[in-house]
Amino acid sequence: MKITVNEQPQRFYLAFDKWEAAVGHEITVGEYRFCAIPLSKTVNISEVTSGAKVLDIPISFEMMMVTATKEGSMEFFKKIGKRLEQAIIRKNDFDQQLTKMKETAFERLGEMPPIETVEID
Repeated sequence: MKITVNEQPQRFYLAFDKWEAAVGHEITVGEYRFCAIPLSKTVNISEVTSGAKVLDIPISFEMMMVTATKEGSMEFFKKIGKRLEQAIIRKNDFDQQLTKMKETAFERLGEMPPIETVEID
């Protein structure tokens, strides 16, 4: 599967008790889209079209050092893409799980707001 990381930050919406806006980067793994959202102690990896969390990666000191630059962050996100690829391969029913996540999010929260490009100076 081809893995790409969008260098342009975007505003995504995560499925909590309501749609919560968060800024991060899109990671595409084959036909699947995820967003990497740095939080205070973790990097939240969610599926883009449902806002459902797929992974939570603890932020370590080493990770902070690697992601201190944009280039380092993009490389780190590509490594996350590799982890996601392996998870997709291991799950024989990933498409079915994805469909269920979308249905659950939309039933609980309604339609997701559109994803937007964010300009950061």
